[in-house]
Amino acid sequence: MNLREPLSDDEIDELDRILMDQPGDLVPMSVSMLDGFLTAVVAGPNTIMPSMWMPWVWDVEEGVLRPNFRTERAAQRFYELVFRHMNSIAAELMEAPEHFEPLLLENPNDGDPIPVLDDWCMGFMKGLVLDIEGWTPLTLSHAEWFTVLRLYGTEDGWEILQEHSNDLEQHFRYADQLPEDVRNICRYWLQRRGKGAAGGELPGTVKPSPLVVSDRPGRNDLCPCGSGKKFKRCHGSPERLH
Repeated sequence: MNLREPLSDDEIDELDRILMDQPGDLVPMSVSMLDGFLTAVVAGPNTIMPSMWMPWVWDVEEGVLRPNFRTERAAQRFYELVFRHMNSIAAELMEAPEHFEPLLLENPNDGDPIPVLDDWCMGFMKGLVLDIEGWTPLTLSHAEWFTVLRLYGTEDGWEILQEHSNDLEQHFRYADQLPEDVRNICRYWLQRRGKGAAGGELPGTVKPSPLVVSDRPGRNDLCPCGSGKKFKRCHGSPERLH
């Protein structure tokens, strides 16, 4: 098994199905949110152990609930997909950052797709908050790299976007800006790590701390539109991946 082999399109769909088809009270990440989350985990200033970040994959609101896989083989398959995806993100950011693209959902929009940035940015910001102390110096010194991430990944940002909800051209500009922002962020931390390694320093390991919970509907909550469907199957479920 090559844990650095990128997932195929079919395997990405498989991972998304595993996450979205969990029964009960689990509120897992979508595969797009997971992609943003893992990008922040691997691109940040310090090492975050899987035991710290994995619970949030399944319980995006509180990081407490655990999945109940039907078989050991099903569990192994899930973890294989997740760690392969995480490792391929890390490899691309380190070895070929110019090719990095976030895994965004799309709104089909009658054949004229619109990229959905919310899920990915929410995932990245959740990963960032796991090590908020480590990230803070960069968010202050290069706030411009976090404009899109904050707009689409935080409640304060959603309020700002609500005032400009009809500006589709600006939305597409933000979508184009997001990959470059992430490349800049990753390049910054890689350079810092390189300088630290040259001086005999190793990256730190993050200790667990509380994560701020969003008031957005949970993926298993009823959609606020009144359809009677779960949020993940209605307005929380864009149709396809890009």
